[in-house]
Amino acid sequence: MRRIVYKKQEAHYKWLIKQKCRLSFELFCQQLVANNAFDLPYKIAAGKIREQTVLQSVKTSNGQFTNTIEETIQTIVQALFPTDDSTQETHVQRKKRETLNTYSSTILVKQFTKQEITYAISTMKKNSPGIDGISIEIIKEIHDMNPDILHCTYNKCLELGIFPETWKKGKLIIFNKPGKDPSLPNAYRPICLLSVLGKILEKLLVFRITHLLHKNNKLHKQQHGFRNGRSCETANFRLWQAINIALQERVPATILSLGVKGAFDTFWRTSILFQLTQANCPQNIFNLVRNYFTNRSIHYFQDEEVWNFDNQRGVPQGSCSGPLFWNLVMDTALDLPLPQGSHIQAYADDILVVIRGKDKEEIERKRNAILEKLLAWGAEHKLSFNIQKTFQMPITFGGRLNLRNPPIISINNHTIQVVNSIKYLGVTWDCCLTFTKHFKALRDKTDSITYKLSTVANEFYSKRSGLFRKIYYGAIDRSMGQ
Repeated sequence: MRRIVYKKQEAHYKWLIKQKCRLSFELFCQQLVANNAFDLPYKIAAGKIREQTVLQSVKTSNGQFTNTIEETIQTIVQALFPTDDSTQETHVQRKKRETLNTYSSTILVKQFTKQEITYAISTMKKNSPGIDGISIEIIKEIHDMNPDILHCTYNKCLELGIFPETWKKGKLIIFNKPGKDPSLPNAYRPICLLSVLGKILEKLLVFRITHLLHKNNKLHKQQHGFRNGRSCETANFRLWQAINIALQERVPATILSLGVKGAFDTFWRTSILFQLTQANCPQNIFNLVRNYFTNRSIHYFQDEEVWNFDNQRGVPQGSCSGPLFWNLVMDTALDLPLPQGSHIQAYADDILVVIRGKDKEEIERKRNAILEKLLAWGAEHKLSFNIQKTFQMPITFGGRLNLRNPPIISINNHTIQVVNSIKYLGVTWDCCLTFTKHFKALRDKTDSITYKLSTVANEFYSKRSGLFRKIYYGAIDRSMGQ
């Protein structure tokens, strides 16, 4: 009898513990999602928790492995952030440098207004602060209490053409690239945490330069990344239009997807400034941007150690002006005169070319002309193409091309890989244009995330229909609509 009572009490005790655990976890989830429906519970379910980077020995340029953490960091930084060697420049590149040294404009933009600064602050995300430790929340409080402080500071920077040195320092964070060999220096992705004060000034520059480019009709219509009125949807729709032209003309076509190697981290800053001169940039804006690019540095923190490195090329990944500056350079590739029957478009640093012709031989001839121009464009801006991220997909719909005998396309004697499908900005395009792989992937992704949400958060989301609706429209329905 006593054993039966004990078993009942033990079962009741376990039930109470389980109930308490569920209530505690539900309260914990409720606190997390109070301001953001896509916080930890969703991240766990969607597999969006980033694993901590563990640095190990990496292979140096001479084939040896590093022995210390300092050598590892130095090797990774040298691979990801190349130096700017002016001694190897071509005549065209030297002329561009001379143009910058002699550039002069009588045009000056007006001072930044308090309304511009307030708007720039309101668009800032709550990201980690830079080396100075000043967060966006602190900046908002200061600006609300006394807007004259930032107003005077930023306009003095504009007047003097000086971007403060302390705002040019970036705190380097390194992440592993999924599926990459960690012993290779290029298997890591760099992020620079910058001063929030500097990023606000970058925003103000972006507003003014974007207005200048828009007024002078310098924003290329085939660039779909980081542009108002452009998106992944418009890029995929434009790709379909280009393919549809070949289908209507009943001619063969192939898609060429090119990836620029280390685009944001390696491209030539002189190219950015040169494009600003071509847009007749106001002198005070030009001076401030030019100073922004001088004496930049990155700093890696490891316990009590700090390693400092010069940053001579590219724009920091994490900056507010990086996308705009990259588009300035990328638009020059979109303006290249390509053979008739060719279409080129870009989304940030992802370049896509659709080549159509009467037969396979004509496509190959056009390919030679296109790649010759693109390779020359890359060399001019100190960029190169990543062979591992460059693919060709022949359109086999209609039987005009086939995967067994596709057009031969090569870069620097390396034959480009032929694939039967390409994932472009969330949409999987297959050579037969059936989109079967795309729909299957979406179905699997939707099933997986809904199951994991119910598993991770138990009944938490089902009891809160409004919260679950946000998750549905923001993650599930959005992915199904891609």
